[in-house]
Order: sequence, then structure tokens, then C-alpha cells
Amino acid sequence: MSNQRDKLRSSKPAAQAAKDAFASKYVAGRDDLAVGLGLNQSGSNWAMKVFAQSLSAAGELPDHFGDFDVEVKVSGRAKAF
Repeated sequence: MSNQRDKLRSSKPAAQAAKDAFASKYVAGRDDLAVGLGLNQSGSNWAMKVFAQSLSAAGELPDHFGDFDVEVKVSGRAKAF
């Protein structure tokens, strides 16, 4: 477990750079997508976590970006309360 945590900690700068590049390529200028950085479903590596307002917005995204998974959730339109 400690080795996995160390691997994730040491790879975070590269994952953050990949997230920034992904956001620049796929999300910039769009108000129907938001992207963050999180762990993939198995918890073994970083992944782009994308929230899309619709299936059509989600359908335009790749499932991988570089060495990282892209996980998309169709969340609908965000509303402030």
C-alpha cells in the first residue's frame, strides 16, 4: 500500500500536467464540460474525471489521454443553490 501511495504521489505532477493539457484541448471554452484529476476505478493510477452536461458532450471525448484513463460522468446541468 505504501509503495502504491508513493507511486501516486511521485506521479502527480505528470498527471496534473496531463489534466491541464486535456482541459486545454477538450474543455477550454466549453460550458458543458468540467474536468478534474482523481484516481481510476481500481485506484492504481490517476485519471481525468470529466463531468458532462449531456451524452453528446460526453461522446466527443476519448477514453484515454496519454497514459491516463478518462472517466466521464453525465451529470446534467449544474445549478447553484
